[in-house]
Amino acid sequence: MKLNEIIRSVITSFITSDGLRDTKRQYYELKRKILRRPHEVHFFFQVDDPYSYLASQVIEDLEKNYQIAVKVHLVDRPKKNSVPMRKALSVYSIKDAKLIAAHHGLDFQDSYKLPSKKNQNIALRALSTSKNKITETRKITKKLWSGNINDIESSGITDNKINEIIKMGSKKREKLGHYQGAMFYYGGEWYWGVDRLPFLEERLKKLNLRKKELKSVTKFQKNTSFEETMDVSHLKVEYFISTRSPYTYLALPEILNLKKNYKINSVIKPLMPMVMRGLPVPKEKVMYIVNDAKRESSRIGVSFGKIFDPLGDAIKRGYSLYPYAKKMNRDGEYLLEFCRLAWSEGKDMRDTNNLKQAIENTSLSWSEAINFLDKDDWKVLIEKHREELIQSGLWGVPSFRLLDNNGNELFSSWGRDRLWLLTHEIKKHAKIRAGGS
Repeated sequence: MKLNEIIRSVITSFITSDGLRDTKRQYYELKRKILRRPHEVHFFFQVDDPYSYLASQVIEDLEKNYQIAVKVHLVDRPKKNSVPMRKALSVYSIKDAKLIAAHHGLDFQDSYKLPSKKNQNIALRALSTSKNKITETRKITKKLWSGNINDIESSGITDNKINEIIKMGSKKREKLGHYQGAMFYYGGEWYWGVDRLPFLEERLKKLNLRKKELKSVTKFQKNTSFEETMDVSHLKVEYFISTRSPYTYLALPEILNLKKNYKINSVIKPLMPMVMRGLPVPKEKVMYIVNDAKRESSRIGVSFGKIFDPLGDAIKRGYSLYPYAKKMNRDGEYLLEFCRLAWSEGKDMRDTNNLKQAIENTSLSWSEAINFLDKDDWKVLIEKHREELIQSGLWGVPSFRLLDNNGNELFSSWGRDRLWLLTHEIKKHAKIRAGGS
């Protein structure tokens, strides 16, 4: 291993280590005790954000089941450099909330659509003057999304005062180190919506803050089971990935497992990283993603933490070998090994020897692969993949589409933490074909 790899591996291993995390937690708890502060969980609520509405439905139980105080802060939309595809995200998040709500036992009806600015302001007036935001946030926002705006009690608060309250909440969020809505913050760590709340609940439980007679409020979703006789021959899954994405790395083992165990036709389609597609990724977003990926990796049992960021030439050189791996029907395995070396072993994937290792660890021939190295054949494919992804209203990775045998899209989603939803959709459409319900 080269010196620069060793240095980066040591630094990133330390930054993502459980030891550093635990030390920070201990420091926070010591400081809290010295200052005699309660256990406060901060919830940053964005009025037009479906994920904020879903999360608002659990904060009452969260405060009831744990010895904590939940503080609700009204916040503005993320800045454009944090969420460059804002309109697309608005459309997608409503669609996604409708799909996941029932699985979490929460409300988000098919009839819900983005509330108008006028109605959002009515809700914000009520929320800004509410004396019990823990209860009222859920109630008011339900009326907003369901269109029962006349049932919201009006308030005489001025627009300037509302803007001031939102600005204060947004500044607090920024000071603590985040950029989006539906975020929970406790003791130096962030938890996004109902998807990441189980991590917070685990932490609170370790602190003996959960009341003994009560259960967890949220849970991690799991893949549905498949029957061996299930016919999925008419279905196809397309996975859009980027080897610069730690979430892609965490998703690839499960993607390959789905392909192997359920014999479903699958195609893996690499993309250029967002930053190489002209989409900005600010520092605070990068840090959140890396830390979030670390705790997810620990939960699902994937090694992660020694990192050498595979950007620029690492991506280009790595992707130049993709057509060869695809030709040999080992593209998924090769891309996973590339990711593993970059995200788990801290290897500089610009280096030819490390690319050789990725190829040979995938049971492929380096003497054959080297004929593809640094050629441009991959560029046309990667651009085609990008265009296909945009057509589905998606832009991030990993994303996936479920298609029928005519190429019609049955389902699409984004994120490693939606693979469980993909398995439900596969099973649903297999049952429809079989004439089941």
